[in-house]
Amino acid sequence: MIRLLGRRIINGGRARGFLVEFSREWPENAKRIYLVGNFTSWFPGFKRLAKKGGRGFTVLELFPGLYGYGFVVDNDFTILLDPENPDTILLPNVMTLEEKAFRGSRLELKPPTDPREYVVHDENDEAFLHRHLDYYVLRLRTNTKVSKSVLIANNEEYGASVVYETGFEKIFEHHIPAEKVGRALTYYFMVEVPGEAFSYGFNGVGERVQPFQVYAGDVKGFEKPSWYMGTVYYHVFVDSFYNADRSNDPPGTVPDTVPRRHGYLGGDLKGVVVKLDHIVSLGAEAIYLTPIFPAGTYHRYDVRNYLGVDPYLGSTRDFEELVRKAGERGVKIVLDITLHHMGVCHEFFRDALIKREDSKYWDWFVFLEKPREDFVNEAAKLLEECDYQGLRTLVSKAGYRRPFYEAFYTVWAMPRINHENPETLKYFIHVAETWVGRGVGGFRIDVAHGVMDTWLQAFYRAVKKNSEDAVIIGEVCDYPFLYKGCMDSYMNYWLRYILLGTLVKGFLSPREMVWKIGEILASHPVYQATMLYNLLGSHDTPRIIEVVNKDKTLLKLLINLLNLLPGSLAIYYGDEIGLEGGHDPDNRRPMRWNQGEWDAEVLNTYLEAIALRRKHPAVRYGFTRTWLCGDGVLVVERWLREDRVIGLFNLNEREADVSGCFEKLFEEASHRDYAGLKPLPRYGFIIIESN
Repeated sequence: MIRLLGRRIINGGRARGFLVEFSREWPENAKRIYLVGNFTSWFPGFKRLAKKGGRGFTVLELFPGLYGYGFVVDNDFTILLDPENPDTILLPNVMTLEEKAFRGSRLELKPPTDPREYVVHDENDEAFLHRHLDYYVLRLRTNTKVSKSVLIANNEEYGASVVYETGFEKIFEHHIPAEKVGRALTYYFMVEVPGEAFSYGFNGVGERVQPFQVYAGDVKGFEKPSWYMGTVYYHVFVDSFYNADRSNDPPGTVPDTVPRRHGYLGGDLKGVVVKLDHIVSLGAEAIYLTPIFPAGTYHRYDVRNYLGVDPYLGSTRDFEELVRKAGERGVKIVLDITLHHMGVCHEFFRDALIKREDSKYWDWFVFLEKPREDFVNEAAKLLEECDYQGLRTLVSKAGYRRPFYEAFYTVWAMPRINHENPETLKYFIHVAETWVGRGVGGFRIDVAHGVMDTWLQAFYRAVKKNSEDAVIIGEVCDYPFLYKGCMDSYMNYWLRYILLGTLVKGFLSPREMVWKIGEILASHPVYQATMLYNLLGSHDTPRIIEVVNKDKTLLKLLINLLNLLPGSLAIYYGDEIGLEGGHDPDNRRPMRWNQGEWDAEVLNTYLEAIALRRKHPAVRYGFTRTWLCGDGVLVVERWLREDRVIGLFNLNEREADVSGCFEKLFEEASHRDYAGLKPLPRYGFIIIESN
């Protein structure tokens, strides 16, 4: 059941987003019920229902939009619809780009039709008020009827520098130069709708309102750029990258075949060191490594020891050499860490399995039933050697259909961590501090959308307290707007879906594309938007060259568009040379080091895009405006101080006239100046640099 509890009330009696209660009957013998939806990447763990009587309840604050939701009970990954809500909705799988993949119960939240009843500004939320370099940024959310917002701050007027539209709302963004602020900000908004104007201040809407008063030192943000704002990541799947040390190869490596098979290829940390020159030559400033911890598989997401290095990859000394040599070239190392689950062979899980309730680690996991003693005795021997084949045989022989504990999906090898046990938080803070001490620049959190929200927030605060400069990137595979205070950045699969859903799959229109990009930008502080991990491919998606059906014209547009939009540009190893590959594990083929096999056209596209990013602060850190010009031409404007870069992208399969776009962009220009400009060809684009 869904129940609208009203609006969240903040300082001055003002209303914010909608408070929505989700509940359902508690099934007999169920231990846990999780709320899932597009806002949790359809994955359980982030939000659990609290049991009260015979029902479970949880509450979320949501802004206007269209949502799908459901429930997952214990470790059954079947999404259960809300039996008390007959309305359903089909929503896409953002990762696979399947248009109608998830059926959920439908929730649509619309702002009130009266513009006076939906005006939102929260001075204590960075999405509404923050410092971005030399500017203070203030935002106002309204319904779509509002035509204008004017900010009155310290007795000066500021029009909106950017207006975002999402289909449900308008968000007005105002910029104030920092030198105009001094020690404090005193401000209110003048709001206009056709035929009417009113003010909005600390106590809400009125003809005369109490202004907001904020001390400049209390405004969160960045006065100077952090290294992970607008940076360039190079994503290395270590086993597939380069084998520089045959002496540490695991037994039974798989051959280099097409398609790639599951199994070890033998790549190692020394291989990354040897190939640093290639990574640096691209302009990369950070290397994101998939897990390097001891594990039972080649991908290493089933960790056996969070404090060590898998001997098949090398040693701690090899890792420290990589950190040192990368650092000498100005490159950070970001480690992949699994905080949602660990490996079944980890000593903590083995101890819990063998000793059961007598183990101090029993509550580190969520056991749904006690394991049978005969099974435990045999399993313990197999887990000592991390014999997965033997474990699979034993599980089948024992008649288990799924794990008797919560896991990553229903994978026996990956038991889920119980984030309600505070000891797990203490341990993983220690793990993070250990690796920061070894020189890492931050962490990418695997399955972040499946980690309990309060645990994730506490982990984030602890890491930032220990090392403010360490970046935290979360894996978030769908609608990414509920993770405030959990991470600096996330893998922006949502933006990837927007771009590819429009340009490859065709189930989003250009107008919807602009709306959804605007929703991303309006929902984050400007500085955080520059931190987002923007990607076209990863170790969990088919190679981008395959996704675009080897259409290099389209690929070049996508690379340049992704580069020009706010965020940090991420390159999955091999994408820069046109490496092919289908679904997992074929998307993890070995890197090709024979330059005769490289696609020079694709490589040069990346090199030129990254050179533009490194040249222009506007591209790395700047403000953004996106709009449609004419029939399917996307205009992206980036600016910071006097630096300005503009991109015009033809989203059509046919050529498009862009002369009218220039008339709107450059007020001093006449129609004559652009009359002779050639139309943009199919998927063509122009990038204009100006200072």
